[in-house]
Amino acid sequence: MNDPTFGIKWNVTRLSDLHFADDLALLGDSVESLQAMTNNLPNTAAKVGLKISTEKTKIMSVKKDHPITVQVNNQNAEEVESFTYLGSNISNKGNTELDIFSRLGKANSVFRRLHSTWMSKHISLKSKITLYNSLVIPVVIYASETWKMTEKMAHTIDIFHQRCLRKLLGVTWKDKVSNEDILQRSNQNCLSTTVKERRLRMLGHVLQMQEGRHPKTSLAWTPEGARGEEADQQQHGREQYRKTWRQLD
Repeated sequence: MNDPTFGIKWNVTRLSDLHFADDLALLGDSVESLQAMTNNLPNTAAKVGLKISTEKTKIMSVKKDHPITVQVNNQNAEEVESFTYLGSNISNKGNTELDIFSRLGKANSVFRRLHSTWMSKHISLKSKITLYNSLVIPVVIYASETWKMTEKMAHTIDIFHQRCLRKLLGVTWKDKVSNEDILQRSNQNCLSTTVKERRLRMLGHVLQMQEGRHPKTSLAWTPEGARGEEADQQQHGREQYRKTWRQLD
């Protein structure tokens, strides 16, 4: 993917693909560019003994009002509104709500399967909390360092956290116990606080990277075509993160 016309504008260069092992995501700023990269891909993959699966290939456009068509092996690739990449749900809406709801659904499934453990009178509360932190919480906050958090989403994950902790403590709404007391009894923080700490920790690593590394470049990157207000909001968010991280450092 060395063609200078491939990919999207990325600072002073262009970024054409993201890959991990045999998972590959091609990036393009036009259908023509994306089709050209797709046509070139089989030959590139063959050099390392890989083949392109038409069935597994999906195409997604961001902020496009009309469908697009890209062919893989002379067949139209399925256009989707979201897809899973390295365990995270990527949405064409540009937000992470879908991924967060997906994580909560999976974590809730794990929590429900352990119902007999939570209800057991032979297992101490300390052990139940340890199991909860080891088996349920990691499912919720997987890749949360990359989440675009809003007050709504922070409130949503905190509600899930509270519901689980109340189950472990055997507390119901009839007991009229505050959320603060639940956290204190279980020696836990708000889940949104945990996510914020993880995001800031990741930001600290990124800010210390050398210039030119993709994660660091992304902090100052604004997509082509972004409106003035939208671009200003993105820049304001980045500055707030830098300011907060310096205060914690």
